[in-house]
Amino acid sequence: MVGRCRKIVCVLITLAVLFSFTACNSKINGTATFQAVILEIHDNYYLVEPIEGSAELNSADQITVSMTSTMPSPEPEVGDILEIVYDGVIAESYPAKITNVYSVSVVE
Repeated sequence: MVGRCRKIVCVLITLAVLFSFTACNSKINGTATFQAVILEIHDNYYLVEPIEGSAELNSADQITVSMTSTMPSPEPEVGDILEIVYDGVIAESYPAKITNVYSVSVVE
């Protein structure tokens, strides 16, 4: 009985350590991706609306997305759908803001 409890405790500790390493790694290398429709284009940002079913839509119906230094090809126009890769952080304001953008590409 005591030996079995020790094995269970060792397994639980091992799992806890593995989960903690996974959590630390996702914070360091974590990115998030979503698709959104362009509502407006400004000098240094897009105003977008996340597409239906997007987790970002639960945060805000409009998000400003900083333009990256590499512009997508073809050049985006109002109404286009963008795929946006960012650090996963959305500033809570209205409209919401995403400032650490890694890439933007036109999907449709």
